[in-house]
Amino acid sequence: MNIYEMYYANDKTFGFWVVRNTWGNSIAKITSINGVEEGEEIPGAAPYYNNPKVIAEFYKESNKDNCHSGNLYDIIELSCPGTFAYEMY
Repeated sequence: MNIYEMYYANDKTFGFWVVRNTWGNSIAKITSINGVEEGEEIPGAAPYYNNPKVIAEFYKESNKDNCHSGNLYDIIELSCPGTFAYEMY
């Protein structure tokens, strides 16, 4: 799934966690999709929905089983939210 599909899989709510194999021991919490209020549909056609920007909080995580124990180190726009290289955590 890409980030947009994960938003739908999470009942159209933000705050879900994702990982990507190239991130090492980092984990990201998805906080927003540009132009979308939580609970709303993403404009456009699946699976890319016109590729709106996605903002995430990044945490260093030595134990990914406890997502809330990491240290926030960045809040950035994901570079490729439409890729299928993410896993919902």
